[in-house]
Amino acid sequence: MIQLTPAARQEINRLRQRQQQPDALFRLGLQPSSCAQWAYILALDHAVADDDDIHDFEDIRLVVKRDRFDYIRDLKIDFSEDLMGGAFRFDNPLATESCRCGYAFSIGQNL
Repeated sequence: MIQLTPAARQEINRLRQRQQQPDALFRLGLQPSSCAQWAYILALDHAVADDDDIHDFEDIRLVVKRDRFDYIRDLKIDFSEDLMGGAFRFDNPLATESCRCGYAFSIGQNL
């Protein structure tokens, strides 16, 4: 089960308000990466496709492509700020290696 921390939910809501899209879905995607097998992609979206899974969190609907869910099924998404600014942080217990940027990861076996 994917988890969104309170800080992540707060930042998603802040982004939706800032972009004047208060009802937008929050899309979590994966794309092939040059420094690891996969990279996380985050975006606001308004459409749900037939091959999407929807995960509801209080006031946020998280949308993930069904064929990518096994790579991130236990993912925890957080948001934190440091001296370099704020960023979403990903804790994926399925990852066997992660890129230093924190946005790319590999899984040892193909799922």
